[in-house]
Amino acid sequence: NGLGNHNYCRNPDSSMESPWCFTMDTTEAHKKELCEIPKCPAKPRDFTEEASDLSTQVEAKDCECADQLYGSTVTTKDTSVPLTLAQQQKNKKACPCTRSGR
Repeated sequence: NGLGNHNYCRNPDSSMESPWCFTMDTTEAHKKELCEIPKCPAKPRDFTEEASDLSTQVEAKDCECADQLYGSTVTTKDTSVPLTLAQQQKNKKACPCTRSGR
């Protein structure tokens, strides 16, 4: 219901002119105080324009920016693991040798 024993700003029943919170003061006259909530700016934000400005600052103008962010994604060597090698590793038995020094 918005009330309760916590000091978050609230005004569920419009009992005061703006949101209020409980204080630590036990005096009844000072039990609640108005919260200082800043007013929103008169001019609404233009999020589309802000996004455009930010993308220009970041210099990412297309979706192919992995090289710019992380370095080259192109490799000059075939790094694929053949399926037969992966299968051999799966079927490989443990080494039958004993460890010395125990």
